[in-house]
Amino acid sequence: MEMSGGMDGLVAAGIVVRFGGLIALDGVRVEAAPGHITGLIGPNGAGKTTMFNVICGFQAADEGTVELNGVDVTKESPARRARMGLGRTFQRMELFRSLTVRENVALAAESTHVGDDPLTQLGIAKGGRHVKAQVNEITADLLDAAGLHPVADKLAGEVSTGQGRLVELARALARRPRILLLDEPSSGLDVKESEAFGELLVQLVNERGLGILMIEHDMSLVLKICDPIHVLDFGKPLMVGSPAEVRASDVVRDAYLGKADIAERV
Repeated sequence: MEMSGGMDGLVAAGIVVRFGGLIALDGVRVEAAPGHITGLIGPNGAGKTTMFNVICGFQAADEGTVELNGVDVTKESPARRARMGLGRTFQRMELFRSLTVRENVALAAESTHVGDDPLTQLGIAKGGRHVKAQVNEITADLLDAAGLHPVADKLAGEVSTGQGRLVELARALARRPRILLLDEPSSGLDVKESEAFGELLVQLVNERGLGILMIEHDMSLVLKICDPIHVLDFGKPLMVGSPAEVRASDVVRDAYLGKADIAERV
């Protein structure tokens, strides 16, 4: 890996992905800085999830580079990128349904110690108690931050969709990412839950200094909490702008939102 002297956070630049004769991504650049919630929007098939897969290392790009905090990670594995501070949630919730909410979050916190001596993880070897105490502290902190204490000892398979999204978020944060990718985090939430979720994301970014890159179809949520916003259309970068610029953009309205007035969605 080489230091590029690039910006702090995430920079994916010049990304090209071809599937046979189809160009899924065509010269896309996306940046996500710490302390900001960056939006990634576009119609279905625009290439948003493919872009996430390239950033995380699940999909190799035919051209382009991915950098984390100035370090080129283009050829690094998904696991290595995660250890370097890249986190992700998925559109479909992937909770351990037979474990409690608390156990889901604790398991994620423990995963940062994968590779340590098993006796250390169990708290038997020297330093093991410290690891267990650290895991418990991180778990309690995130249960509190996400407002999950009331359901902490319920099975994850028994909580509501809204609570499940919070468990997913807490679990992702337990790995202490510096940049967190959220794939449609408001999917399945009602209006009030979506608003509360957005407020929580803003609070987490402000208090913890992480950066979030978010794919989201709920335009009211995107326009309220994301700045800047990247817009893709058929794998091509359409524009990057502030919420006000996206609202006012005729090309965005035509490509993604139809003829309806975007301002009505805020």
